[in-house]
Amino acid sequence: MDTSSTIKRLLGEYEQMRANNRREERMREQKARDKSTEIARLLGERRELLTRSMRQAFAGKGADTQMLTGQIEIMNRDIREALEREGFPQDYLQPIYRCPVCRDTGYVGEPIHELCVCVKQRIMDEENRSERKGGLGAHSFEQFDLSVFPDEPIPGRKASQREHMRRIERAARRYAEDFPETTRPNLIFYGAAGLGKTFVADCIASRVMDRAFLVRRVTAYRMAEIMRKYQFDGSEGKAAEDLQTCDLLFIDDLGTEPQTKSTSSYLFQIINERNNNGLHTIISTNIRKEQLAALYGERVASRLLDVSRTTTIEFYGRDLRLAPGT
Repeated sequence: MDTSSTIKRLLGEYEQMRANNRREERMREQKARDKSTEIARLLGERRELLTRSMRQAFAGKGADTQMLTGQIEIMNRDIREALEREGFPQDYLQPIYRCPVCRDTGYVGEPIHELCVCVKQRIMDEENRSERKGGLGAHSFEQFDLSVFPDEPIPGRKASQREHMRRIERAARRYAEDFPETTRPNLIFYGAAGLGKTFVADCIASRVMDRAFLVRRVTAYRMAEIMRKYQFDGSEGKAAEDLQTCDLLFIDDLGTEPQTKSTSSYLFQIINERNNNGLHTIISTNIRKEQLAALYGERVASRLLDVSRTTTIEFYGRDLRLAPGT
């Protein structure tokens, strides 16, 4: 998604919103005037007072600001009381806007303008909507069905697959609800194929997106492709930036990407940048954690497995994609 185009379009919507608000304000004032001669008189007197004070200011005659403020407050009180007597809400003639911070201008701050939080939220919502169309967030904790996991004891394990997944579900829910104030920012899900690693990570992603954070999911293969193109000719710049700056990055199937001389450096660049900026990353892989150093080198493995930042969770049991008994 082109964020600059999104911002331009949203600011156009805000301009139209302000025009609609002004039109509604004029309609409300006319309705109140038509219903009550008292309200019409009070509004006229307030307007005359403000006009007179502006003329004095332009003529270089200093007005008593404290006295003017007191007079306006008394008039506003009288107008509110008159509105209530005529069956209108007391705030019926107040300025109309959705965002009390920017008053629907889309900007805050003087003299340097920056986008209001309401615009940033809209941008994030639209980007997350785009991600959902791509499949991210297709699963949720409401779909978590522990009954699909076998409950028989597993030799050499302290818990059955079902009980183990119950513990994983609790940990995943806690991570999603605490985000971004999690105990550790990073998760590594490892284990054989078909055990639910991607499903659990997607449940987390869905909940985090619902809480208005920006999430990206990328396969390890696609991650390598993005970084290769970005470093080769500068293309995929937006995608490469997203990998390093989104609130939560989910790298799926680490270890399935082509292993070239640059693969480890791509992964190191992303993880190191995200760690340095305090951002959150989830990785799913079929590779056992003790094999990461052999595949990616000690430097990458130390970043991935830093116990101060990363929780590793093993998935084990029966491949749910295989029919029972196969």
